[in-house]
Amino acid sequence: MIPKILVVDNNDSITLLLSLTLKTEGCDVETAADGMEAFQKFQLNEPEVLVTDLVLPEMDGQELCRRVRKISGVPILIITGDLSGHNAADTQRHLGANGYLTMPFDLEDFAAQVKSLLTNWRESQSRPQSLDDEAESISS
Repeated sequence: MIPKILVVDNNDSITLLLSLTLKTEGCDVETAADGMEAFQKFQLNEPEVLVTDLVLPEMDGQELCRRVRKISGVPILIITGDLSGHNAADTQRHLGANGYLTMPFDLEDFAAQVKSLLTNWRESQSRPQSLDDEAESISS
């Protein structure tokens, strides 16, 4: 099954570079340039991973993450060059994201992180619910 990835950034050069990187890895990539467009595409296409910048027009990446997290558990990877003085790990946790990369970053690292998120997501979706319940009761 070909992985569906949604890449969101208002910088066309970055969007193109990330899309080409993921397509080279065998992914089907959809792109959006702002948060509103991204949320609409997310609802229509149900990607398996969302890759988003935080600084976006229309709806910022933080609000996009919040809205996506309300309707889906798919992995979210934040990419940003500007955390406005915030700690990246804290921002990631606060938004329910599964990972982050601060620019500039290595494209091989980017592809590896997306693949890891995708693998974990697919494994969690194929695991019987009873195992999830059992694991949760053990950790409580």
